[in-house]
Amino acid sequence: MSTRREFLRSIPTLSIGFVLPVISEKTQAQQPGLNREVGIQLWTLRDALKEDLTGTLEALKEAGYSGIEAFGFDGAFYGHSAIEFNSICAGIGLRIYSSHTAITFGNARYIAEKGAEAGLGYLVLPSMMGRAQNTADDYRKTAYEMNQIGEVCKKFNICFGYHNHDFEFKPIDGLLPYDILLHETDPSLVSFQLDIYWVIKAGADPIHYFKKHPGRFRTWHIKDMGRDGESCIIGNGKIDFKNLLAYAGEAGLDRIFVEQEHYSEGLPLYCAEQSLRYIQSNLF
Repeated sequence: MSTRREFLRSIPTLSIGFVLPVISEKTQAQQPGLNREVGIQLWTLRDALKEDLTGTLEALKEAGYSGIEAFGFDGAFYGHSAIEFNSICAGIGLRIYSSHTAITFGNARYIAEKGAEAGLGYLVLPSMMGRAQNTADDYRKTAYEMNQIGEVCKKFNICFGYHNHDFEFKPIDGLLPYDILLHETDPSLVSFQLDIYWVIKAGADPIHYFKKHPGRFRTWHIKDMGRDGESCIIGNGKIDFKNLLAYAGEAGLDRIFVEQEHYSEGLPLYCAEQSLRYIQSNLF
C-alpha cells in the first residue's frame, strides 16, 4: 500500500462546491493564542491502519499533521503497548494528544496510568459505551461516574472528556441528555469533546453551548457535512468553521482533531490531506 504524499496527490481533487453558513454570524476577531497544531482522529483511517500502521502514520506526518487522537485504547494501541506506540509515533514526529477509550470507573486507574505512559493529554469516552440511556436518571448516573473517572485521570495529569453524537440532543423526560451531562459533571474534572458535525446534524447550535458553558469544550472534532448529510472533506461542506473558531477562547478550545467517516471524494488519506490544507489556508 502506498501511503506517501505523491500517491495521495495522484487522485483528482473533487469539490461539492458550496459553503453555506449554518450558524448565526458574529463579528469577532479570531481568538489569539488558538493552538494551530492540528491532530487527526485515527478512526478516519481505520482501514489503512490495519494494512500498514507505521506507513499510514508516516503519511499523516508528511501531510502536515502534528499529532493524533487514537481510538480503541484499552491500555494498548493497535497491538502495541503504550510505551511502544509512543516510541513509534515519536520516531515519526507525531505526538499522541488524545485517545478514545471505553473507560469506566472500574478500569480508570489502569487506563489513566497507561495513558500517562503514552504521553496523552486527553482520554475521551466516545459514547455511552453500553451504559443505560433510557431515562434522565440514567444520564445522571453516567455523569456521576464521569466525575469519578475525571478525578482519577486528573491524578495522572490527564484531562477526561466525553464525545457526543446526535442522540444526546433528543429529549428524554423533557430534558436533553447533553444538558444533563453538562450540568451534572464537575467542570474541573470533565471536559467535553464537541463533535461539531453531530451537534449540527442534531439541529443544535454549538455557539449556544459555548456561551452557556464557557471553557468546557477543550477539544473539538472538525468534521464537515456534505449535501447528502454525510461527512466530507473540510471546506467542501456547509459548516462555517471560521465563524465557530471565533469562539475558541470562550469555548476553552485547546486542540482540534480532523475526522471523516465517509469518503465519496477520494481515499481516506487523500481526504485527510485536503482537509488539513483547507484548515491551514482558510481557518488559521
